[in-house]
Amino acid sequence: MLPPTEVIVIVCAVILVARVLESIIGFGGTILALPVLALLVPSLEIEGFLVPVLALGNIFCCAGIVFAGRREIIWREYGIIILWMAVGLPIGFLLAGVAPELVLKLVLGCFVLTIAVYMLWQTFRNGGEQGDLEGTLTRFYLRTVLVLGGVVHGIFTTGGPLLVIYASRALKTKGLFRVTLAMVWLTLNLVMVAGWTATDRISPAAWAVAGITLPFILVSLLVGNHLHHRLPEEVFRKAIYVVLLLAGVSLIYKSLPLLLMSPPAI
Repeated sequence: MLPPTEVIVIVCAVILVARVLESIIGFGGTILALPVLALLVPSLEIEGFLVPVLALGNIFCCAGIVFAGRREIIWREYGIIILWMAVGLPIGFLLAGVAPELVLKLVLGCFVLTIAVYMLWQTFRNGGEQGDLEGTLTRFYLRTVLVLGGVVHGIFTTGGPLLVIYASRALKTKGLFRVTLAMVWLTLNLVMVAGWTATDRISPAAWAVAGITLPFILVSLLVGNHLHHRLPEEVFRKAIYVVLLLAGVSLIYKSLPLLLMSPPAI
C-alpha cells in the first residue's frame, strides 16, 4: 500500500534537493536525505522503505553521472576502493546485529566529524591544495580507512563518509572525484539491492515510490551536472568537507540522544 499523497510529495521534494547535491559533488544525497525524511515523516519504516527507496534512487542517479563522465573514471582507484572495502565487508556482515549499533554510530560520527574539521581547516590554510598519497604511513592510514569503510558498510550500509576521506586525497580533480565515486556507489548499491531483492527485504511500496521519484532524480541530474561544471575546484573541495562534516553531525545526532536515554548494559 502506497503512503499518503502528501508523504510522497515530501519524499520527492527531499530527494530532489538531496540528489542535486549528490549530482554536484558525487556523494551525500542518501546520508543527508535519510535523517531529514525520518524527521519529517517519522511514520515511514526506515529499513524496509526509506533505505531501499534511497538506494534505488542512488542507482539511477549514479548511473546518470557515470554515463555522462565515463571517460573520466580512474579505474585503478576504483579497483583499489572496491578491493579494500571488500576486505572489511564480511567483517561488517558478521558484526551486524551483534555489535552495539548506537555506540558504533557515535564513534563513527565523532571520527568523521573530526577528520572533516581537520581537512576543512587544512583546505582553508593551504588554499585548496591537498597532500599526496606519498609515505608508507599515509598509504597505510588511507587503506585502513577503506577497510573500515567496508566494515561500516556491512553493518549500516553507509560506509560512504570513510570512503570519501580516502577519495578526497586520491582523486585530485572534481570531475575524477565525482564520477569515480559514482561508479563505486553504483557497484555497491547494485550488490545491496540484489541481496535485498533475493531475501525479499524491499516492500512493494518502496519499489513503487522509487519509480515515482525517478523524474525528480532526472531533473536533479540535469541541474546538478550544470552546477558541477561551474563550481570552482577550490569551492568544490571545501563543499566535500562541509557535507562530510554534516554527515558526522547526522550520525552523532541519530545515536547520542538514544544512547543517553538507554545506555548499554555493562
